[in-house]
Formats: sequence, C-alpha cells, structure tokens
Amino acid sequence: MKASNAALFASGVFFGGAVDHAILVAMRRDVTPYGVKAGVSGNLLFAVADLIVADVLYPTPHQESKGPGSRRTLMQRLAIAAVLVVILPSIGFAHVSVRPRESKAGAEERYVVRVPTEGTVATDYVRLEIPADVTVLEVLAAEGATFEITKEGRRATAITWSKAIPPKAVAEFVFRARNPHSGDIVWKAHQHFADGTTADWIGAPSERRPAAVTKLTSGDGLGGLQVSDSDAAVIEAWLKGYDAAFTAKDLEKLSAFYHPDVTIYEGGGINNGWIDYRDRHLGPELRGFENLQFAHKNTRVMLLPGGRSAYATSDYPIKAKMADREIDSGGLETLVLIKAEDGAWRIQHSHTSSRPRRPAAR
Repeated sequence: MKASNAALFASGVFFGGAVDHAILVAMRRDVTPYGVKAGVSGNLLFAVADLIVADVLYPTPHQESKGPGSRRTLMQRLAIAAVLVVILPSIGFAHVSVRPRESKAGAEERYVVRVPTEGTVATDYVRLEIPADVTVLEVLAAEGATFEITKEGRRATAITWSKAIPPKAVAEFVFRARNPHSGDIVWKAHQHFADGTTADWIGAPSERRPAAVTKLTSGDGLGGLQVSDSDAAVIEAWLKGYDAAFTAKDLEKLSAFYHPDVTIYEGGGINNGWIDYRDRHLGPELRGFENLQFAHKNTRVMLLPGGRSAYATSDYPIKAKMADREIDSGGLETLVLIKAEDGAWRIQHSHTSSRPRRPAAR
C-alpha cells in the first residue's frame, strides 16, 4: 500500500473528514465524495472506497509505465469505482421515514415516524409537515417525548416531536390520519440537532435526503367500500368502551357514544334522538337491571367511502336480573356510525333484534 494511501485510509477511519481533507489538499488532490463520507461517518467501507478511487484516478508512476497492457486492470478499477459511486450515497445516510409505505386512498391510517440519529450529535426534535389533503385525527403519546401541533384554522399543518435521541439511537412517533382520495402522500421532515444544525428530509427519492412517501391504492374489490385494519381496530376498541359504560350503567359516559339525533330500532319500537332514548328507554331499563353482563362479539366493521362513516355488525349476549325475572338472551345488532369533527365515532342509527336463549325464569 502506498504511504499516501495508508494515510488516507487511516484518516478516513480514525480522524474524520477534516483530516482526510487536509491530507488530500497536502497531496494537491481534490477531495472525493468518498473521502468526505469516510471522515464524517468513520466507516471502514468509505475509507476503503477512498483508496480505490485514489488508486484509479491517481496511479503511481510504476502503474503508468505499464502502458497498454494495464488497460484491463484500469477498466476493472474504473468499474469498481462506478459501482461505488452508485452504492455509497444510498447507504451512507439513515433516513427519517414514515410507515406504512402503502395505504388506501380515503382510509384512516396509523402512521409511524421513525427518526434515527446517524451522526455524533443528538437529535433534539423533528418537525413533520402535514400535506394539505391529509387530515390528522390523533397524535399518540410517546415515551419521553412531547409534541406540538401547528394549525391553520382547524387543520393541522405540522407536528413537532421533541425528544433527545442520542447518536446511533432511534425513536418512533405515532399519529393517526385520514388519507386523501387520490395521489401519493409526500412527508417532508426537518430533523434538528443539539448543535443547532438541521437535516431537511424533503428531496426527491434519488436525492441525498429524500422525503418519505406513502403510495395510495384505490379500491379493494368490495364495490367501493374500503376496509382498513386500523379503522376496524379503533372501532372495536371503541365498542369495548361502550360495553364497559353499559355494564356500569353509566348514562353520562354512554351519551358520548351517541349522536344527538340517533334513531333506535329495537323490539318493534322506535326512539328518535338521544334524549328520547335515554329518558324513555335506556335509562329506565338500566336502572332496573341487576348483575348486568353485556358485550359486543364477532364485530365486523366496514368503512364507507370518504372515511367519515361506517357500519358495524355484531352479536351480543346479555344477562341480568330485573325484579323477579332472569334475563338470559342474545341478539344481533347493526350500527351506523359517523365521525364527528373531533375525530370521535358516534352512533347515528342502531337496530337490534334478540331472542331468549332459554325460557325466562318466573
């Protein structure tokens, strides 16, 4: 190994970009991109790349004296250098990413922002721009982090998460959003470090710091209906909250699950509006129940086009004692749900039918 190359290799591994730059200048050579990356990252691979490029571009006098017979070797080295030019920029930087990379148009999705600290300076905070046609529904709490939502009117335009992320560590932040009905989502992020510098992940996919992209797909073969696992999970968890409030006979909590203009079809009767249902049906019924057991089971959720409405079908068992009568029955329920401006689901219509599993005790 040439002495100059040995010095270049050592600088790339042990001393960083500044020493690499100084050696190259002293040798009256331009700084290669590979040398700079070797200094910056301290990565052995980039230091080796420096050697290859320097050997190809600046052969020793002995190599130059070989004449035409060395052309094959030179071409091989040039080929290696060309490959490194393509590969090294793509693996030299750990990107801020947003997952999933693919989702459904118009659906609600759970997004995970992954923020690595690739250098030697800790990340202080990251700011994610929210595209104009994306609606943020919820930002989930992250351990050891705080967040702030920037708004224009009622629309969220950016989310900023603040957390000290040390070098070589990674943090993840989660939020829920409703996708646009067409096109792909380009997520532009700005990573701020403790020394005041910033990495802007806003470029095209081929650039050094690309923005994350979520590709949107249209229908799923269900006649215009869209099904999202995240939406189904949210609604099923929401119904468990309903079951807990119902079993506790808590009318105040139950009121949050119903739209003010809800319609209730049950047992051949109709209630119009929450007040009517609460005062003339649900309230008296719950007050009469003792030892109440109730739960939605086998729930199936279908999100309707636009992401603002859905219907859910369930079966349910109910057991209770009312005066001297034992109730032990099961039933079927269809709920029509709409999403309020605050992002919470509400029951717009409920239709239930039931029958006793065994004769009621008298």
